[in-house]
Amino acid sequence: MANNNLEKKYPSIDKPWLKHFDEDVIMSPLPEGTIYQNIWEKNKDHLEGLALRYFGTEITYKQVFDNIHAAAKAFYSLGVREGDIVTIMSMHTPEDIYAIYALNYIGATANLVYATLTATELLEKLEATNSKLLLVLDVVLENLEEIWDKIDIPVIALGIADSMPLIKRTLVHVFEKKIHHKYMSWKEFLHHGDVEPPMATDSHGTAVIVYTSGTTGKPKGVVLSNYNINAIAKMADDSGKEFIRGKTTLMILPTFFGFGMSIMHLSLYHGINMKLWLDLDQDSIGKAFQKEKPTYFVGGPSLIDGFMRHVHGDLSYLLDFTGGGDELPLEKEKIINRFMADHGCTVNYTGGYGMTELASVVTMQVHSRYRYGSIGLPLIHCNAKVLNPDTNEELGYNEVGELCFTSPALMSGYYKDEASTAEIITTDQDGERWIHTGDLGHIDEDGYIFFDGRIKRIFVVRGGGSFIGKLFPQEIEELIMTHPMVESCAINVVHDEVRENVSVVYITLNDEGTESKTAENLIAELTEMLHHDLPDYLWPIGIHIIDRIPTTMNGKVDYKALATMD
Repeated sequence: MANNNLEKKYPSIDKPWLKHFDEDVIMSPLPEGTIYQNIWEKNKDHLEGLALRYFGTEITYKQVFDNIHAAAKAFYSLGVREGDIVTIMSMHTPEDIYAIYALNYIGATANLVYATLTATELLEKLEATNSKLLLVLDVVLENLEEIWDKIDIPVIALGIADSMPLIKRTLVHVFEKKIHHKYMSWKEFLHHGDVEPPMATDSHGTAVIVYTSGTTGKPKGVVLSNYNINAIAKMADDSGKEFIRGKTTLMILPTFFGFGMSIMHLSLYHGINMKLWLDLDQDSIGKAFQKEKPTYFVGGPSLIDGFMRHVHGDLSYLLDFTGGGDELPLEKEKIINRFMADHGCTVNYTGGYGMTELASVVTMQVHSRYRYGSIGLPLIHCNAKVLNPDTNEELGYNEVGELCFTSPALMSGYYKDEASTAEIITTDQDGERWIHTGDLGHIDEDGYIFFDGRIKRIFVVRGGGSFIGKLFPQEIEELIMTHPMVESCAINVVHDEVRENVSVVYITLNDEGTESKTAENLIAELTEMLHHDLPDYLWPIGIHIIDRIPTTMNGKVDYKALATMD
């Protein structure tokens, strides 16, 4: 009898996506050097072009490099050396960008932490990384009150108004709160710059640490090298995205997001003019889009509704609207594309797939090779395969399993966490490092990849104002399971117009729970506990007591069945 396995085809071996690219693109080398060296080489002959716009201030590439150099001198004069780590807690202001590249100039690492960290969380990050300095956006300085006496390194305040025009800067200063602790302003910091630093050149030196969460929901530091971040900028170009020097992008993603860091670098790498927009509210972003009329825009599917509410008139100026970060239902994809076409746009909304551990993106839709429902083709120099989640056996075409990738942008690892790194990255017999995404998908015969659901469950959530955070159902489940009367718990996550995603709690009770309290009293007790221990943007919208948590055949929670219960 013939062995059918001998005839089976595997995408990771065939690499069918390569047939869509020319040979010279496939063989094109990736950039060497640091991220600073690459943006300098790309822009040194175009220094008068606009690089940044910030609340009416226009900043040329020459001014960007001058500020980077001044900051590098100041860092070096304050004792920062190659291999050191400096923590930055900021939004994507010009000073934030200058600081990242200035540290890279001297070979130090920018530890980019969320601007929404609690004081205690920040202190933990400072201690874990042995940071030499702390840079903090001035509007969050007051949040550090409880740990100020424990911070024994210099603190530099990045003024949110530092690069604003004089009138706007003055108005901001009128309303800012006074901080009664010692720190340096950005201007004072630059005055320390009296020593010329040597320029680092190590392609594989660590550029940044950015934070994400794994399947446990616990934050992990993702270590990204110069090579990782430069590779994204080059691969996006080689894979069919069209970047035109001097065109504009509306930059809404903070650099403490891995995606934000890579998009910022990609824009500077290609000579794009970034309009920096700090308000993350989707309606605010939609209004800013209508006003600024950018050539390029990168934002998740959650921004589509705000975009369609506020954008009107001719959209022919828009050459690329890229989304990512969450699943986009096929019907919603068709709606946004119809909307864009009806307004004169000649391109489609293009999605993709990525992870912070991959320096943002590993598959990408492009307009010349668009396929509905797909998350695109692997980037040049990347490989993809699908594994059976239970056996780790590689699957063939159109078989659904766990998506795994290789990429030159794959992180070095999680910071000081070899065990977690080993859980997500494996090395095959040829020495290739593969990341196991925890997400389900399949690959068709043309090399297009399709997303089929999440093994790990992490969701974007919106809080008050423009705050964006993440909802980890497992954390809520673990909290509820601390109640002595709860036997089991599962969380279903549903869409919400205000918070994007909200949780619904389902529990079963042990004997004590079923005998000693009414259902109403127990639900009230659990609600009080959750409201006490969770921020309001994570509060569940309902708690249901059921007889049994539904499970699939392999014993895992059946979330589709759970959604039908009450």
